[in-house]
Amino acid sequence: MHRWNLYATLLSLTALLGAGTMAEAQSNYPNRTISLVVPFPAGGTADIVARIVAAAMGDELKQNVIVENMSGASTAIGTAAVARAEKDGYKLLFTAATTFVTNPHLYDKLSYKLEDFEPIALVSKVPFAFVVKKDFPATTLAEFKNYAKANPGKINNATNGPGSVVHLIGEMIGKQLGIEMKQVHYRGASPATNDMLAGVVDSNVEALTNAVPNVTANQYRALAVLTNERSPQLPNVPTFKELGYPELVAESWFAIFAPAGTPPDITQTLSAVITGIVQSPNFDARMREIGNEATAANPQELLRYVREENTRWGKVIKEAGVQLN
Repeated sequence: MHRWNLYATLLSLTALLGAGTMAEAQSNYPNRTISLVVPFPAGGTADIVARIVAAAMGDELKQNVIVENMSGASTAIGTAAVARAEKDGYKLLFTAATTFVTNPHLYDKLSYKLEDFEPIALVSKVPFAFVVKKDFPATTLAEFKNYAKANPGKINNATNGPGSVVHLIGEMIGKQLGIEMKQVHYRGASPATNDMLAGVVDSNVEALTNAVPNVTANQYRALAVLTNERSPQLPNVPTFKELGYPELVAESWFAIFAPAGTPPDITQTLSAVITGIVQSPNFDARMREIGNEATAANPQELLRYVREENTRWGKVIKEAGVQLN
C-alpha cells in the first residue's frame, strides 16, 4: 500500500515538474530558431514577402527566423507538415489564399483543414496584372482579345498551379473576354515567371511584385491590372474595370498560421509582434515598393476574412466549372 502511495506521489511530482518545465519553455519563448514554412518555391512573391517578414520578426524577437520552402501539391505538402508539427510556436505556416480558400473547393481529400491551424496575423494583400510576353502580337487588351478569337486555343496562359488563385483568375479572364486559353500549370510563381521571361508561354496573371520590375525593364508587357484603381507602380496600365470588365477585380493575400493547440501566450506574442511589423512605416514602404499592400488583422479578423474569401472563391470556382479531382 505504501508503495502505491509512493508511486502516486512520484507521478504527481513528475507531472508538476513537467508542467513547470513546459511553462518555463513558454515563458522563455522564443529561445531557438523559428521556421516560417512557405509552401511555394523560392523566388516567387510568397517567398519574397516571407523573407521580409522573417527578417523583421528576427529583429523583434531577438531570435533567428528562417524561411523553409516546401512546395508541391498546390501548397498541401508544406501546409500538412506544419499541421503535424509540434505545437510550440517554432514552426509556422506562411501561405496565400490558395491553401484555405480555393483548395477546399477543388480537392476532395486534402491532408489538412483550416481547423488544424491557429490564425496568427494577416500580412499583406497581393494585387495582380495580366501580362503577355514581349513579342506577343498585341499591345492592348482589345488586340489580345481579337487575336485570341482569331486563334482559338492557341494562347498558352501560365498559372502558379492548378487551383491557385492565379489559375482561377486566368479562367475568369478567359470567360469575361469570351476567349479560349490553354492553362499551363507550374509549381509556383517563380517557374511560371521564368517561362514568361523566356517567351515559352504567351500570358500570365502576375503579382505586381513580379510584374512591376519586369514590365519596367521591358521583359514583358502588362495589358491590364485587376485592381479597382490604377497601380501607382504601373500608372500607364489600365484596369480591367475601366476597360469594361468590372467583374475582373481580384487579389490574393499572405498570412501566418500556427498549428492548432499552440499555447495562447505564444500565439498572442506572435500576433502582437507580426501585427506591429505590418503596421510599421518601414514594412508599408517595402510592400509598396513591390506592389503589395501591407494589411494587418488580428486572429479573429483573419479567420473571418479567410472564411469570407472561401465563400467568394467557391462561387467563382463553381461558375467557372473548374474541376481538379
